[in-house]
Amino acid sequence: MQRYIGKIENEHIILEKDDIFHIVKVMRMHKGDYFDVLIPNSGVYLCQINNNEQFDFSIVKKIEENHEVDGYIRLLYCIPKGEKLDFVIQKSVELGADEIVLVNSSRCVRKLDKSNISNKLVRFNKIIKEATEQCKREKVLKLTDIIDFSDIGKYQADVKLIPYENTKESVYNLSNKLNNVRGKVVNVVVGSEGGFSEDEVSYAKKNGFEEISLGKRILRSETSCIYILSLLSFYMEN
Repeated sequence: MQRYIGKIENEHIILEKDDIFHIVKVMRMHKGDYFDVLIPNSGVYLCQINNNEQFDFSIVKKIEENHEVDGYIRLLYCIPKGEKLDFVIQKSVELGADEIVLVNSSRCVRKLDKSNISNKLVRFNKIIKEATEQCKREKVLKLTDIIDFSDIGKYQADVKLIPYENTKESVYNLSNKLNNVRGKVVNVVVGSEGGFSEDEVSYAKKNGFEEISLGKRILRSETSCIYILSLLSFYMEN
């Protein structure tokens, strides 16, 4: 069933004009058809169309379901080049991440700050909305901040991980670190193209991050995100 994200005003569910257009013109729904509406922090509601021409609908019932992982996943992502960030945001939603914090690290080719991200946030939030609706989540991923690498320690977590291609850790030790992440807050910081400097890895470790290996091959930045988020999702759902 098609899902949309709405909001409540004066005890009524409000949908965006684009969503109404999608329901009527793209999905070609008619009187009596059903769709879901996610109200962030309130739940998911089954709705039924009462009138197509003036587009009126009513709530049938609240839906009890759970498509979320058991825990809280925060991805601290060092900003990559081009449209890779769009891709990672979309896949982070699908893989159950709760929050993305954008990080300016020493090897970021592309730098962002709060003064030059406003236009990009419109696109990022549209990606989050569409991915949330597609995979039927009950939460909306938060894109909360842009920070310098020196600020990664301010986000508290039960487990902190930093994938590092030069680590002496074995990939086989990773399962031991992830066995007990269910129900916990996990921070994972992933580098941009070129990875991390030795100073950054040392700084991360001083702030409680543990080095992990993602295998013998050097992965692209966006692939590293998908790899570790997939593992976290698996261990938090299992």
